[in-house]
Amino acid sequence: MSFLLWLELTRIGTFVRESESLLGYPTFSTLHTIGLAIIVGLSTVVAVRLLGFAPTMRLVPLKKLFPIMWFGFAINTFSGSGLAAAAATQTIPDPMFIAKITCVLGAVVILRVLQVRVFRDSELENKSLDATNKFLAGSLLCLWLLAMITGRVIAYKFFEG
Repeated sequence: MSFLLWLELTRIGTFVRESESLLGYPTFSTLHTIGLAIIVGLSTVVAVRLLGFAPTMRLVPLKKLFPIMWFGFAINTFSGSGLAAAAATQTIPDPMFIAKITCVLGAVVILRVLQVRVFRDSELENKSLDATNKFLAGSLLCLWLLAMITGRVIAYKFFEG
């Protein structure tokens, strides 16, 4: 038995795929949406500030958003794993899924780089935001957008006849 088939046949894969109540696919999909709203929404606030669109917004308070963003990422990791397991043989080899995971991993790496690069400095407000930070912030927004688009395409494929 292949690993992907085994993954589909696990309790979580079967539960998400076959549950007739609202506890299966709808719950995991809702959790995924909530996690996405948290991490992408708060990442967008940080990125927009770093791009210079909200110059009066102070950077120091934004540092407190990172633990919440990582919590949103944990929600998405859990819920996304369940959703992927439900149709592992179809979803995981799909180029759209691979593109989505690549975008998510890229966005998470950039988010962590920004957290260390920008928010570690105690002189945060006085620090000039250089072109690299702006490039990273713009890349972060692009990667989240691509991750959301590819994720929606995957969800539509899941319901194809």
